[in-house]
Formats: sequence, C-alpha cells, structure tokens
Amino acid sequence: MYLWQVTSAGSEIEPHPVELVRAITAGEIEPWYQPIIELATGEVIGLEALARWRRPSGEIGSPATFVPVAERSDMIIELDRAVLSRALADLAVWRANHPALRVSVNLSGRHLDHENWVGGLRRAVVAAGLAPSAVDLELTETAGPADLETAGAMMARARALGFRVWFDDFGTGWSTLAELVRLPVDGLKLDRSYADRLGTVAEPAIAAVIAKAAEFGLDVTLEGITTPRQAALALKLGCDYGQGFLWSPAVPAGDVPGLLATAPYAQHLG
Repeated sequence: MYLWQVTSAGSEIEPHPVELVRAITAGEIEPWYQPIIELATGEVIGLEALARWRRPSGEIGSPATFVPVAERSDMIIELDRAVLSRALADLAVWRANHPALRVSVNLSGRHLDHENWVGGLRRAVVAAGLAPSAVDLELTETAGPADLETAGAMMARARALGFRVWFDDFGTGWSTLAELVRLPVDGLKLDRSYADRLGTVAEPAIAAVIAKAAEFGLDVTLEGITTPRQAALALKLGCDYGQGFLWSPAVPAGDVPGLLATAPYAQHLG
C-alpha cells in the first residue's frame, strides 16, 4: 500500500516520506542513464545516472515527484548513495568494452555539510573496482551547503583524489558566478532552459555565461538539446558537451549496451 500526499500546487502527488524511505531501503530506487555527448565529435564520453523509482507493480516513478521529498531532509543523501552504488557497479561492467567511459552522479549540496562524504565516495568507488577519475560529481542546486568554506575544502579534496566536480543546473539555485571563484569545480551544466533560448534574443546572455566559464577554465555541458540546430549552436558558442533527446532519453541499465553500440552520433551535428 502506498502513502501519498498532494503537493502544494495541487497538480501532482508526492510519496509520503515514510514510503520513500521504505523504497530506498528495499532497493527500488535505481539509476537510468542518459548519454553525454562530446559536441565536436558526436561521441559518447559518459553517462549521467538519474534516479528512477521502480515500484513493485513495475511502474516507473518520475523523479519530479520523489526527489523533492528527499531534498527536504538528509534523506536525499541516502537516495544519492543508492543511485551511486548501482551506477558504479554498472560502470564497472560497461568499462570492460568501453574503458574510457565515465559516469556522472548527482549529489545534493547537503552532502557538503558532512565531513566524511568524500571518504565515503572514495571507498564506494574503490569497492567497485574503479578509480575516482571515472566519476563526475554533479552538485545539484536545490539545497546549498551551510558553510561554503568547509564545502570548498571538501570539494578540493575530492578533486585531489581524481573526481571531477560540476555545478549541475548552474544558476538555477544556490550557485552563482561568485561561487565559481570561491569553490573549486571543473565544469558547469546548463539546464534545458538555456537550450530552449538558443537562437532567440537571449542568446547573447547565454554566450556570456559560457564565455565566463571559459575564462575560469571550466568545461560546459548543455542539457535539454532536442534538435541538430541547438547542438550546432551550442558548439558554436563554446559548449563542450551536450545531453538531450536528440541523442537519447534516460534509459534503464539493460538498454545501455545497445545505446553505446550505436555511437558515435556525429551525423546529428551535420
């Protein structure tokens, strides 16, 4: 039996926190994967692990309904760990045929308030037979750290171990251009709203964000790309990588080997 509660908007339903805790403990939260494409070549360079809820009925729950519930407390840390553990196991299998493949995992800013989070990540990666250099950590925007100085020190430690650290959905939450100076990161991910505005009067502002990232020596990934024109414009403006339905939606782990077999996707950028 599922416990549900209506959101404040009245248009969606959310799981009760107790039910979500049960789902995490039961292993019902699993990663689905969306390819990350190098825009200059069209090649798949990595996969982003995105949380999905496979309920006992077989229904797949959208993260839009359950991730916000987890984000309201440290429950998001357990959810992130559940996705991370399975993503690392999957990557270890896929790298037998694709040794350069990387995985990107989302981490709530709440992790940054716990001093042991980097050590825990490293132990999980080593246990999976991987090196930290195979893993990108994407810091999500909805919950920021309480202490930026401590957060910065922990992020620097993660990078020293070999992890790459990104701001996910940059500019939509707690991170700003000011944090690019204060916090050590390797790259920015721009959300789909930027892709939607390519080719409009907003494009110069988007170009300015990408140029500023380049000044800091940061890579840029644009999410939400759905057309070849958007991919071409993103490349022209200086984006390094792209994600979106142009190449593939997020797919379950069982579909990834077939997806990788169809790479590269360079023909989409013609």
